[in-house]
Amino acid sequence: MPISLDQFCDQLVSLGLVNDATLGPLRAKLAGDENPVQTLARALVKEKKLTAYQAQLVYAGRGKSLSLGKYLVLDKIGEGGMGQVFKARHRTMDRIVAIKLLPPELTDSAEAIARFHREVRAAARLEHVNIVRAYDADEHQGAHFLVMEYVSGDDLSARVRSTGAMTVEQAVDCIRQAARGLEFAHAQGIIHRDIKPSNMLLDEHGVLRILDMGLARVESLDESTHSELTSTGQVMGTVDYMAPEQAVDTRMVDGRADIYSLGVTLYYLLCVRPMYNADTIVKKLMAHQTAEIPQLTS
Repeated sequence: MPISLDQFCDQLVSLGLVNDATLGPLRAKLAGDENPVQTLARALVKEKKLTAYQAQLVYAGRGKSLSLGKYLVLDKIGEGGMGQVFKARHRTMDRIVAIKLLPPELTDSAEAIARFHREVRAAARLEHVNIVRAYDADEHQGAHFLVMEYVSGDDLSARVRSTGAMTVEQAVDCIRQAARGLEFAHAQGIIHRDIKPSNMLLDEHGVLRILDMGLARVESLDESTHSELTSTGQVMGTVDYMAPEQAVDTRMVDGRADIYSLGVTLYYLLCVRPMYNADTIVKKLMAHQTAEIPQLTS
């Protein structure tokens, strides 16, 4: 059932998206309009009072999902194994942040939630120019989320897909910056466990930031069942970039696993393909353990 104009405006005001003073003049122009809600939404987006994403959710009657405590969601910017990622604004500080909303299955027990907060506290110690900072971790109406520094730019996977292989100079510069971030994190006793191109963001100034530093373990909250490759076929990390020892037992890996993944990432940046191509996860894992290491010069 389509939302009425009054319902649409009431949601905008209650969420703090738009005030009555802004809505009044715009509503006055809607007399006789066949689709007043859509017309108003387009006008608000055009005047940058709403984002297209906000207008879409309010129009669908899902405006409440735009409010996460003291944060107001602006746009959806990603989705992956650890949940959805949104661009948001702190209502009081007016700071733009990235919010990762964790799926319920990752925080469905008190033990899982406690572990999530332990991981976040560890990540919060990482103040380094090449690591995306973790600002906050909170809960709103049962939804647990992580608040991170918002970086305007592309991840390396998206950049390569868009523009093709990097030059040697570009690729080495990215890897060197990532290595500096990893060196700092490893000195704090924190291992990433999922280094790959899509977890590296390059901003408009050419500064590379590692995403999800120290948080990859949150993806597998039950280490007893997910620590090894078992009959479930579940592993921690991304198989195209995973160090051989990580596929055997994630509990035993150290910083060298991140360095291995960084080397595989370099291969991808220069060759625009994974280091080993195979049609199953198991074959890829075995290739990293037993296959000959390909030469970039070939």
